Amino acid sequence: MRLSKDALANIWFPFTYHGDLEENPPIVVDRGSGVYLYDKSGRGYIDAIGSWWVSILGHNHPEITAAVKEQLDKVEHVLMAGCISEPTVETARLLVHMMPRGLTRVFFSDNGSTAVEVALKIALQYWALRGEQRTEFVGLSGSYHGDTLGAMAVGMIPQYHTLFHERFKGFSFSLSPYCYRCPLGLDKQTCEAQCVESLETLLSEHGDRVAGCIFEPMVQGAAGMRVYPAKVLKRIFAACRTHSVLTVADEVAMGLGRTGTLFACEHSGESPDIMCVAKGLTGGYMPMSATVVREEIYAEFCGAFPSDRIFHHGHSYTGNPLASAAAQATLRILLRDRIPQSLGRLAQHFRRELEKFRELECVGDVRSIGMVGAIELVANRGSKEPFPARQRVAFRIARRALDLGLIIRPLGDVLYFMPAYVITEDAIDNMFHLARLAIGQTLDELHTSA
Repeated sequence: MRLSKDALANIWFPFTYHGDLEENPPIVVDRGSGVYLYDKSGRGYIDAIGSWWVSILGHNHPEITAAVKEQLDKVEHVLMAGCISEPTVETARLLVHMMPRGLTRVFFSDNGSTAVEVALKIALQYWALRGEQRTEFVGLSGSYHGDTLGAMAVGMIPQYHTLFHERFKGFSFSLSPYCYRCPLGLDKQTCEAQCVESLETLLSEHGDRVAGCIFEPMVQGAAGMRVYPAKVLKRIFAACRTHSVLTVADEVAMGLGRTGTLFACEHSGESPDIMCVAKGLTGGYMPMSATVVREEIYAEFCGAFPSDRIFHHGHSYTGNPLASAAAQATLRILLRDRIPQSLGRLAQHFRRELEKFRELECVGDVRSIGMVGAIELVANRGSKEPFPARQRVAFRIARRALDLGLIIRPLGDVLYFMPAYVITEDAIDNMFHLARLAIGQTLDELHTSA
């Protein structure tokens, strides 16, 4: 069942062209169960992207639902200034227990963007409190850290960020480790090395003015699920240490088991100074995020009135009890079920079936790590020539997939899959089968109309 045009009169949809809404009104989702969503008519759809990567344990998980219902009978919200709820205290304890070594203090906010804003403000004020004029940040091209102004200032995907860079403030970016389309035309190994060397050069030139280096560990998500090796991540940490630059790991999308380790930083054996976590933190139930820092960073803010050693930041819903109840339940499930270790066999099946997309001539690259998979579509595999933008091939495929009962949402010419961890091998097979059908039918249609 799709929403009528009249019902769209008052809604502004995110990341959506108005013309597309008129041609293809959104489906009205009535309920969910596991990896499936159901519309008002009862038709089921496989949610292949975890509803924008938040549903890590599946829709309507009985334990998370029960935890929220129980909290709802107690208190719905309380300001986190002079008050706090028990679920918030326990969520912080569990989160620190799960964190890489050294991360001990949790600041709660509402979403990934606000977690990044908190991290940037902490980094800037930390150096100011230490009497150092470090006011710049560095990061990687192809990065995405959210849609608020500060988060956009440290992101670099041209179609998202260029307008705001021109009007807000500048930022320094190194090369992206996107070696399938290396901007310098280098082979994979050399491209990876050049990426880190360009970051090292930036730090050498600006290091004493740089407050922090922010990056998405192992996978640049919104840029097209660009997976890069742990050795690159390890060198990023090393370069930052050399120049005493704070490391800010944006684990909003890839944290909590998505990449095969509990946090993506663990692939490098390194621990950041600041980490941002969101999306799957509440299992997709409530908006909540966390910015977690080392104790020595927190210590700089430990002052008494009337000093400047206080963090003047907060949100109305910081530490919300309902969100905390959902997060507490989610974290306990992750620990109890030994996620991601217990996903090993499922992740292997996921990767093995994903690799079969290489059989299609329109697939130029296949990328995967843990329970993240992506395929990049090309018009010519040999030359890596993309499809003409005007054809909107990936968009058409996603639209056809929805007709077939599969919810996917492309990133440019990249189709990606990030299902909930509760997906079965049979559901994975069906998910990829429907995706292949959608690809084939769309390309046949384009060929016929050419």
